[in-house]
Amino acid sequence: MANGLKSKLILGLSLLFIVGCASKVHEEKVKTSVPKLAPKAKYSGPKMRLAVSSFEDKSGYGTNMFGQIDALGDQAADMLSTHLIQTDEFIVLERQNLQALEKENKLSENASQFIGVSALIFGSVIELGTKTEWQDAGLSKEKIQTAHAKVAIRLVDPKTGVAFYSEFGEANANKSSSTTLGFGGKSSYDATLTDKALNAAIAKLMGNILNNLRSRPWQASVLDTDENGVYITAGKRMGIKVGQTLKVFKPGKQIKNKMTGAMIQLPGTEVGMIQVISQFGSSDLDEGSICTILSGTDIQKDYIVELMEGQK
Repeated sequence: MANGLKSKLILGLSLLFIVGCASKVHEEKVKTSVPKLAPKAKYSGPKMRLAVSSFEDKSGYGTNMFGQIDALGDQAADMLSTHLIQTDEFIVLERQNLQALEKENKLSENASQFIGVSALIFGSVIELGTKTEWQDAGLSKEKIQTAHAKVAIRLVDPKTGVAFYSEFGEANANKSSSTTLGFGGKSSYDATLTDKALNAAIAKLMGNILNNLRSRPWQASVLDTDENGVYITAGKRMGIKVGQTLKVFKPGKQIKNKMTGAMIQLPGTEVGMIQVISQFGSSDLDEGSICTILSGTDIQKDYIVELMEGQK
């Protein structure tokens, strides 16, 4: 009887030991400082066109002795574009050839390539790395895998080539697994941690990026004029509707600031008002609207148009 009780006790202790040695693996969610916004109604106002360049990879993470092995810059640009598109407030033009225009003193010379673009967005992946640490806690041992990312964002005015906003963002992503007395499942390195850290670093900047873009006035340009009316670079996809009224401005002169070397756009002069009567185009790049002139006679190509107050 005593031997049977002893056997049962040993069996019970063995089962408890086995259960205690079971693998404890969990993955932590990426933490960011971006507050969760309450759901809002679908955006129906005018949309800005943005051109997103491929990010520069300054981290060295995506290279080895044979050269580039990971299109990290394209990946970061795709993440930023996704965040911007999800707001439904912008038309995002992913122009991967913007590297050639990165020298800001040449941007104004190429402004004709960016008709209707409100901002050029450049970025850099400054840091991207991983580390693995072990923490002992008595009978258990915890393995912590961490990925760290740091990015820089720069918003550039395509007309002047001047950066009007820049900021850094960084974030970590981690995963942990634990073993007891050497038992338990082995957690291999999670290759998606770097993606999560990079996405979180970009997400941290989104609030300030949106605030800066929203503070800029919505504008479009006059493409041409003829006996049928005034043709502008904004149409249905940009949130412009038939019947809306727009003000037309003659652009102010651009002058060079002798102190900074930057180009400055002087305030424009209002020359008339137009009203949207029809629209054309089949894509984000070729759409536009035809307008009739309500007032003013000196409306010319490349003049600027803005929506009247209360029509956004």
